[in-house]
Amino acid sequence: MFKFKEILCAFLLLSVFGGKAQQQKSTLPYSEIYAYGMDANVTPIFKLLNKDGLNAKDLKFKTTFEQRFKGDADKTIGTPNSQIETLISYFKSYWRKSLLDPYQNFERELAGNVVPFLMKNYPPVRGKKVTRDSLGFYLRDYILEQGMYTTKEVTYHGRLIDLMVWKKQTPKVYQVDLGKGEIQDVPVYFMEDFATLGWMEYATLGAHHPGGWTEAEGIYCVKKAYDLTSENFRISYLAHEARHFADKPLWPDLKSADLEYRAKLTELSLAQDTLFNLITFFSENSNSESENGHQIANYFVIRDLSKKLFKTEVEIELAKWKTVGVKKINKAAMQLLKKHTKALNASGASTQSFIAN
Repeated sequence: MFKFKEILCAFLLLSVFGGKAQQQKSTLPYSEIYAYGMDANVTPIFKLLNKDGLNAKDLKFKTTFEQRFKGDADKTIGTPNSQIETLISYFKSYWRKSLLDPYQNFERELAGNVVPFLMKNYPPVRGKKVTRDSLGFYLRDYILEQGMYTTKEVTYHGRLIDLMVWKKQTPKVYQVDLGKGEIQDVPVYFMEDFATLGWMEYATLGAHHPGGWTEAEGIYCVKKAYDLTSENFRISYLAHEARHFADKPLWPDLKSADLEYRAKLTELSLAQDTLFNLITFFSENSNSESENGHQIANYFVIRDLSKKLFKTEVEIELAKWKTVGVKKINKAAMQLLKKHTKALNASGASTQSFIAN
């Protein structure tokens, strides 16, 4: 019902239960909890929350999670007060059912809500044949008519149809150093005042969400997600998305996992202060069997670097990574990126995936 095009995103980890509670030692395994959420499967999380002696932070998370996902309806959201809120509520209902039951497809139900909504509220749709490929474009045009912004298409992110809506955006051009003298000029569109940041924010109670993504005209940045003076912004956002911006015209149909693999290797080839945090995050959020390109790429980045640096299949002990040192990891990541580029150029096939080899 919606035209398929997966979004390529940079992701952000937020501390949403901050303040003094954030300083308390957590009982809950948040890394595992968020990994399930980002893999679009929240049901296993219920068992992880079944612990005694939870502190205030943990109890708040457990209560909010159960209010959202336990029972017949999401108790964390109220009655919609506008057309846009009504539209978003249809997506939240779809996300909730899909996250709780990843083996079922609820897209027909989503379309059953969205099509009548558009027929009622967006006159250009009336009298038109709404097809699988056109519905997402009509939805986009409706949101733009409301004076808000969304992605160029209503798209899949992983296995779920996503929806991101914001009220303000401002452009700025950056020169991004991708390493070894490769400079990329990139228009960046800073987005602000979001009505929704999509299913991953919904699944993780705001702890994870897209920090930005790439389109043909430039890259889009969730401005509140970054300190614009930080290495996190310069490397994990700008360099990551600039790699996508450079790669997509060269290999327009390359699988998302390969594109993410290249962007993550770019991060690891440049990162200094944040390098070991990145390695930890990639290790904890990897899944070679996932339908999420990020989860797949995380696995193969760690696998290939482990083979190169440790002669092992997958090294998960951070202490061992630290014995190698930053410069050697930077160099190894760049070598893997060059190897992948060489394989792509030699193949001449834009749709082939190489990272599983």
